[in-house]
Amino acid sequence: MSGTVQLWKPQYRIVVAVQYWNASRAILEGLRRQCGVNYFHFLISLRSFIEYTRRGIWFLLWASEEKLRAAGKLTFNRSGSPCLVRMDEMINEALRLGRMSHLRDLVRGVNEPFIDRLHALTHGNPISVRFLAFGLSRIFQADKLLAQAEMEQNLFTILFCRRALGEDARTTWKTLAAINDHPDDMKANAKIAAHQFLSKKADLEKAFQLL
Repeated sequence: MSGTVQLWKPQYRIVVAVQYWNASRAILEGLRRQCGVNYFHFLISLRSFIEYTRRGIWFLLWASEEKLRAAGKLTFNRSGSPCLVRMDEMINEALRLGRMSHLRDLVRGVNEPFIDRLHALTHGNPISVRFLAFGLSRIFQADKLLAQAEMEQNLFTILFCRRALGEDARTTWKTLAAINDHPDDMKANAKIAAHQFLSKKADLEKAFQLL
């Protein structure tokens, strides 16, 4: 990794982002397998999925050069990026939805922010045990959460692939803003972007020495 940070800054964004992109895709596959089978595993995996997608997009588009360089240093002591809610707000602003985050939405029957409930489950907060006893399926709608995760993964795919192919981020966000409420269109555009990316992958590997 030490040699990689000598890459031109836009190239190194792709270095970091592709790792997050691959990780979020792997987590999404796990979410699909656990949906309706193991709600607890599904929800703690969802917390990780949210983390990887938001951080990946942040590193791809907004991280400073200092933060990009820090991402090349191995450590478990810091994340190197803003809080999840702030990153989510940045994404929604770029989608022309205003400075807001649904991660702050209150969970029905619990009256606590959604991301805080996931955090409690992931880290063993005592209320997590009460959640399990009450029944997670009564609190969280896994099918809708999975559909949202798939939408977010498709958004990340479009951003990553088009950025890797050299498209200006403003152009990409304009496209995404127009289809953000249309899951089928988002999925179709993600497939097109991924196909274009994979068709150029060999050239990118040679140019970036990273994929």
